[in-house]
Amino acid sequence: MPLSVFPQQVQGYTLVAGKADPVCTGADTVATVLAGKIAQSHGCLGVDVALYRDADGNQYNLALFTLKDPLDALDLMTFLARDPTDYEVAVQLPPKESGLRQLPADSGLVQEFALNGSALLVGMAQWSDGRTADFDKLVEQLSPLTRAVVARVQA
Repeated sequence: MPLSVFPQQVQGYTLVAGKADPVCTGADTVATVLAGKIAQSHGCLGVDVALYRDADGNQYNLALFTLKDPLDALDLMTFLARDPTDYEVAVQLPPKESGLRQLPADSGLVQEFALNGSALLVGMAQWSDGRTADFDKLVEQLSPLTRAVVARVQA
């Protein structure tokens, strides 16, 4: 899946950074446990990551893993969804020109997962001030982005 699955604009969200990586298990992308699970799979063709912002400066990270086997994608999603507070995918640091601040490690974070064939999408969102409240609202704000990317993957 190329970076083209990440639209420049989605309902008030703007893409500020994106990159494609043929290696799905890099330390700057995934935690050790997820890297091990990917290594035990039939293989990963690559991961595309994108960072979005909204008008309030909230940050939305999307990571799209393209696995060789759709069953591996399902297994990984099942593993990730078991514990919504276990953050196995790294948030991307905002580029300086984005106007976003680098949030502290203890900032609140929500996750959302979507699957389409061998493509696994992990969406994460953080409030611009790093607060650890109103997570239901933050998930609602993340959903339009994940739906837009899944629609493009399906197309």
